[in-house]
Amino acid sequence: MSKVMTEETGMRESDRLIPWYIVAFFVVVAILDGIFVYIATSTHTGVITEQAYDKGLAYNDTVAAAEAQHALGWRGEIILRDRRELCFILRDKDGTLLKGAAVKAVFTRPTQDGMDFGVELLEGADGAYRAAIDLPALGLWDVRVFALEGERDFQAHKRLVVRPQ
Repeated sequence: MSKVMTEETGMRESDRLIPWYIVAFFVVVAILDGIFVYIATSTHTGVITEQAYDKGLAYNDTVAAAEAQHALGWRGEIILRDRRELCFILRDKDGTLLKGAAVKAVFTRPTQDGMDFGVELLEGADGAYRAAIDLPALGLWDVRVFALEGERDFQAHKRLVVRPQ
């Protein structure tokens, strides 16, 4: 084992690089931290729910509305046909089609912001509510249908995966 030492300090030649190794370590850590901060701030806004406090206060109203909807016994069926038409069938607890409701659908894209849209559904002769749609992208979509029949309202939700034809 050869040791190259300087005569004046009694240190090996490689010992003089130790402080530079420490500096290099902290420079690498600072660069990695900078990269992680950039990724964290540029990929997500951090906002999950707009006006979360107000929505939290209204939670009991949401629970009461869900219980009232359940008590109605209505059933809604959401059907996407050929990626171009949304069909909604609303039945009461006896299975009879409910007609004359005002129906609206809202499409949201959980994987990408800025693509949400809504459409009004019109009642057809067969009692189903329909609307022509043009989805701006393939992939995952959530559709929520709101139906108002007189004083009673109903909501249905379905997650859709739209694949290429």
